Amino acid sequence: MMTPTPTPTPTLLLFDIDGTLVLTGRAGLRALNAAALRLFGRADGVDDVPVSGRTDRAIVRDVLRALGEDSSDDAIDRMRSAYLAELQAEIVKPVADPSLVLPGVLALLDAVAPHPHLHVALLTGNFARGAEIKLGHFDLWRRFDFGAFGDDHFDRRDLVPIAAAHARAAGIELNDPARVIVIGDTPLDVDCALAHGASALAVATGVFERQALVDAGAHLAVDTLADLGDDLTWIDELAGRTAPRTVA
Repeated sequence: MMTPTPTPTPTLLLFDIDGTLVLTGRAGLRALNAAALRLFGRADGVDDVPVSGRTDRAIVRDVLRALGEDSSDDAIDRMRSAYLAELQAEIVKPVADPSLVLPGVLALLDAVAPHPHLHVALLTGNFARGAEIKLGHFDLWRRFDFGAFGDDHFDRRDLVPIAAAHARAAGIELNDPARVIVIGDTPLDVDCALAHGASALAVATGVFERQALVDAGAHLAVDTLADLGDDLTWIDELAGRTAPRTVA
């Protein structure tokens, strides 16, 4: 009698966007400056606000505060609308800064696609519409079924349980937090994974070097996603690092 083949365990791969999937020629920063200039006649408040790994909602709030403007939810929504309008214009402009799909991204998405137990989604600080504009420019938006976005919360840490809830609503059973793999390029991506017992795969295609991502606690760090190789054995190796528990 043949032993039945075990059913693969559902695994959720949560991708960051900027510095992980794509570089956009700094379109987001240019759009934020343009929005502040259009609404308030100045853009200097953007200069000293940290952006790497943070949510757009937190960034916009801090820009408004730096400009001495109202930072209520209504004001944030107004700035969000202006930013998204500017982003749609900026994303298509030819610029000197790199604008491209990063190495290994397409190969990884193609490798995962045939496996029904592997689910790809987004976990990004971008506003949802901003994510759509950026990824749509590179024909990548259609590759992701759902996500957790900067509209959902100020703190990136709070996006992991939101993404897990969306996964469960889509019928994906997640019983092991290590089977939620956060893929990003900043220490804050690593931090939000560690905060919920998820696995952290860090890639040094953004502004942080690989050692900085290792020091932040990444369970696996690579220079580019192409370094993962041609197979997907790293997923089970990474996700197998802890005993099963319930995902928050």
